[in-house]
Amino acid sequence: MKILKIKFIAKILTFGLVIAFFGCNDQGDYSSITEKYNSEELLCISLLNIDGVNYFLGKPYTGSCLLYDEELVTKKGLESYVNGKLEGINIGYYPDGSVEYIGYKSNGEINGNFVKFHQNGEIAIKGQFSDGLYIGRFKYFDDNGKLIEKSKYNDYGKLLKSKTY
Repeated sequence: MKILKIKFIAKILTFGLVIAFFGCNDQGDYSSITEKYNSEELLCISLLNIDGVNYFLGKPYTGSCLLYDEELVTKKGLESYVNGKLEGINIGYYPDGSVEYIGYKSNGEINGNFVKFHQNGEIAIKGQFSDGLYIGRFKYFDDNGKLIEKSKYNDYGKLLKSKTY
């Protein structure tokens, strides 16, 4: 029962974060997401994976950790876990440290709102995923923030229509 409560609370908090961060407009306050997680100190390499469950200090890990390259020099990403499973906010970084994407993972797949950035910080792609598939509307922008394409996908990831500008 306690595990179910923790899962429920984690999902509510994550959903709240996703709603807050991915508001209705195209220029959301994405910097607040990365600021929240910039203080993370646990390295994902510290987790022990046993049969698909990630443990920290002998317990299934709930929280976020940082991914680095093999030399532990360049930050590559941030992953979130609930009860040892990859779930929650997921952030990728370019080699220069700027944010490449912000998304949400559940069941090992990207699910929910997703935004990818150009290296200069402008939004490149904004849309939603369901079990790793594009669904609904996606918007594509050039590196100056100008809308260059809109696409619409069905619930099975099939492209229904696309319009370029």
